Amino acid sequence: MDPLTHIIAGATIGELVIGKKIGNKALILGAIAGDFPDIDVILTTYLHDDLKEIMFHRSYTHALLTDVLMAGVMGLITYFSFRKKIEFKWWYLFWVLGMLSHSLLDSFTIYGTQLLLPFTNYRVGFNNLSIIDPLYTLPFLGLLIMALRFKRDDPKRRTWIMRAVYVSTAYLCLTFGAKYYVHQKFTEELEAQHISYNNLSTSPTIFNNILWTGIAFNDTTLIIGEYAILQKHPIIEFVKYERDLQLEESFRSKELETMKWFSQGMYFLEQKDANTLKMFIVKFGRSDFEKTKPEEAFIFYFELTKGEHGMTVKAIKPDLSKLDFKEALGRLWNRIVNY
Repeated sequence: MDPLTHIIAGATIGELVIGKKIGNKALILGAIAGDFPDIDVILTTYLHDDLKEIMFHRSYTHALLTDVLMAGVMGLITYFSFRKKIEFKWWYLFWVLGMLSHSLLDSFTIYGTQLLLPFTNYRVGFNNLSIIDPLYTLPFLGLLIMALRFKRDDPKRRTWIMRAVYVSTAYLCLTFGAKYYVHQKFTEELEAQHISYNNLSTSPTIFNNILWTGIAFNDTTLIIGEYAILQKHPIIEFVKYERDLQLEESFRSKELETMKWFSQGMYFLEQKDANTLKMFIVKFGRSDFEKTKPEEAFIFYFELTKGEHGMTVKAIKPDLSKLDFKEALGRLWNRIVNY
């Protein structure tokens, strides 16, 4: 999820757990606790290695075991920093809930989170929530702001805080319902169009929970399409890509295996030249619903290049300075409501 959402969730937990004891400092500490696992983002900026960034982000700093252990460390630091004003158990509860809220929220997105490290590096991803969803974040923020309008000893303050918790939780539950509904639609449409596949993944597109991406694949073909809960046209238009997995043979390496692990199977390949392989990891869906050419349809891809010192991985990213965000949002909105 985006940092703002994590900060809001953490601040809410701070207010509920230790707000009456240390005042508005609980909001600040809660914001820190809620965004604490993303310390890996700061650390990865010094790696200058696209592959290591993929391996490191949402790994140990987002693991449940790390949350449980680190909460003890941070709890002790704040316990003594505040001169034992609050019992350690409350500090521990505050930190563990704040960090867990981050790890769990991230696990709802398509990126995936290694929650179960060090026991397994399986990427947990329920794929029911966009990494940025204003319908989740803004009501949460609005209700929190409403709560802060009241004095700390006013019962209405806690009432509004609890409303923030109830509304945000209810929305999360609705997204699971939406996912179930949309997943069934994709399954039915793939069957109706006689499209054979082994795996199907569905996830919401950016900024909303109405327009969803469906990605089906087998050993030879990857199929992708979009479906909006509000759309009037019942048929889903799919685009097919040949996976060309035989190209892996001449690029076998631990780097390639890491990229396959990150893709969760949702990738296809193209040969650029004798030493370079293009790998399109498509689990984030298409950035332009009108385009089918891989370089135009997907926001970024990777190039794996063989060299004297082994395999290198480079992320090919778009030049955001040339991107017309207003136009892009317009295309997204039109696809949501006018299909």
